[in-house]
Amino acid sequence: MKRRFINNLIFTAIAVVSGSLFLMSCQSNTQAAVNEEVAPQAITPETLANSTGDTDHKLMTVNEFDKAIASEKLTMVDFYTTWCGPCKMMAPFIVEIKNEQSAVVNVLKIDAEAQLDIASRYNLEGYPTVIFFKKGEVIFKQLGALDKEGLMTLVNKYK
Repeated sequence: MKRRFINNLIFTAIAVVSGSLFLMSCQSNTQAAVNEEVAPQAITPETLANSTGDTDHKLMTVNEFDKAIASEKLTMVDFYTTWCGPCKMMAPFIVEIKNEQSAVVNVLKIDAEAQLDIASRYNLEGYPTVIFFKKGEVIFKQLGALDKEGLMTLVNKYK
C-alpha cells in the first residue's frame, strides 16, 4: 500500500513537471507581447493536419537580411527554432501569409539558432518571436505563437 502511494506520488510529480516544461518550452518570459497584448487564438490538431509545409529553408546572409528589412514595404520576420513546438504550430500560418499576402508584406523566416548573427541583434526572449520592420526600423515585436487571424491583424495594422 505504501509503495503504491509512493509510485502514484512520483508519477504525479513527473506529470506536473513535464506539463510545466512543455508549456514553458519555447518562452523564457510569459509576456504575451512585447509592445502590446495580442491574444493568440487556439491552434487545433485540425489546423496542423491541414497545414502546408515551408519548403524555403535558405539561410540568409546579414547583408541579404538588412536589404530585405530596409524595404518600404512591411516586412514580417518569424524568428523560430527547430525544436520549438509553438514555432511549429505557427509555421503553416507564416507560409500562408507569405503565399497569399506577398503584395502587402515581405515574409522572412529566421532560424534563431542557425543564424545567431541576425537573431542576436533583437534581444529575443523566447520563440516564436515575430518582428515587423519598415525601412529597417522595428515597428512591432510579438513574443508567442499566433494563429493566422492574429498575424493578419498585425499585418493589416502595420501595412
